[in-house]
Amino acid sequence: MLKAKIIFALFYDLLLLLAVWFVAAIPFLIWQGEGFETEPLTVLAFQIYLLGVSYIYLSYFWLQTGQTPGLRTWKLRLIRTDNYLLTRRDATIRFVMCLLSIATLGAGWLWLWFSKNHQTLHDQLSYTQIVDATD
Repeated sequence: MLKAKIIFALFYDLLLLLAVWFVAAIPFLIWQGEGFETEPLTVLAFQIYLLGVSYIYLSYFWLQTGQTPGLRTWKLRLIRTDNYLLTRRDATIRFVMCLLSIATLGAGWLWLWFSKNHQTLHDQLSYTQIVDATD
């Protein structure tokens, strides 16, 4: 059941992150104006900007309570494997590992189904885990 809750929390957080991207894109689009997508360097800058917004959004929740809105909804918590909340360094490492997991077409999340500790590959590599918050 924990594995399914982790996946549901992932999709919930992804929906919220899409809304954050939508709002965050508005100032960039106003600043760059119409047709910015024709300039490859501007598109790259926009993608880096959205990655930065994603990092700020996710790391804020990871550092404060260990619960993104999706994790909170499904009563889960992200902690280090030594049962402490993440530090800024831990959050940065986990974020980079999540990006690598995405770059492998989600293979890191598939690892969850084969892990006996209910960890994704990026959780194992960053020494973090998602646990039931009701314990």
